[in-house]
Amino acid sequence: MSVTMREVAERAGVSKATVSYVLNGREASMRIPTETRDRILTAVRELGYHPNGLARSLAHKRTHTVAVVMQFPDLFSGWSGFTNELMHGVTDAAIEQGVDVMLHTRNPEGRWHHGEGGLLEAEVANLTDGRVDGALLLRDLDDPLTVALCRRRFPTVLMFSHAADPEQWFIDCDNLAGARLATEHLLSLGHTRIAHLAGPLLSGSGSERREGYRQALKNAGLCVRPDWIVEVTHPGADFTAAMRLFQAPPAERPTAIFAWSDDVAMQAMRVLRAEGVDVARDVAMVGFDSTALCDHTDPPLTSVRQPIYAMAAQALTLLCQRLRKETPDQTQFRIAPSLVVRQSCRAMPKHMTAP
Repeated sequence: MSVTMREVAERAGVSKATVSYVLNGREASMRIPTETRDRILTAVRELGYHPNGLARSLAHKRTHTVAVVMQFPDLFSGWSGFTNELMHGVTDAAIEQGVDVMLHTRNPEGRWHHGEGGLLEAEVANLTDGRVDGALLLRDLDDPLTVALCRRRFPTVLMFSHAADPEQWFIDCDNLAGARLATEHLLSLGHTRIAHLAGPLLSGSGSERREGYRQALKNAGLCVRPDWIVEVTHPGADFTAAMRLFQAPPAERPTAIFAWSDDVAMQAMRVLRAEGVDVARDVAMVGFDSTALCDHTDPPLTSVRQPIYAMAAQALTLLCQRLRKETPDQTQFRIAPSLVVRQSCRAMPKHMTAP
């Protein structure tokens, strides 16, 4: 049986209220003598007393726990350099801020649609039932959960996503600029036949990176080929349509690929190699995220760098500021990306130039 506060009070010869004041650091404000404080702490040590976390949470109306809520909970369990860096940043910042992190892995069946409000209500209820004080959200642009939580005035911060609502705090990358960087790098190497392995349209990052790719081609005076924009949303997706582009005659194939994420780019490199297509020699490849894994691919992957660790840590810090009802000077961030050039891109060989 666990030791109770009443037993500590009896051992120290004081009231439960006096024990509570000491354990909550309020002995000075309540003018509790030092001798009494020391007697209480001695009783705590001798009895092996540990405060009941649930009871303290109920008393203070705070759990000191925040949730991390992905659009698709299986992102927590899948292999991903992006998720690894994200969770590293979140957990390091949580330690610094003195909060615990709960991974919200409940996955309601189906997607949100008009007339399926019951699913949304259930998800909101799950997050606002008192187990967590607030949530970090990584959600698609059309997902109504963020809006519903804001209406409840439940503290949230979007990470790697954004919102038009000025009341919604977020930290995101300038994905348009990053996609232009990737595509312009390939153009600078002489590539004009550039395919794009695109993310989902409903993903803010996926749709913006698709648009940045289009903008770079148009700015270079090139036509955008819709059939060369192939949606490959995750590494486990079907790459058949993408590989079909390399069944065309050599002069009509892409000579370069911009993949919307490193994880997709790395899987594309494996699939291409299995088909006898050599990355760097036969086709240039650029990814997005520039995780540490990019240095260990063969060849090392050129990629657009968004500082995932720092962004995730900042998102957690912003959420804690919101929980403390602080008002930072800035609550919405768009982080400028950079390009990290490695060995997966070479200049367009003259023999691959279309006649």
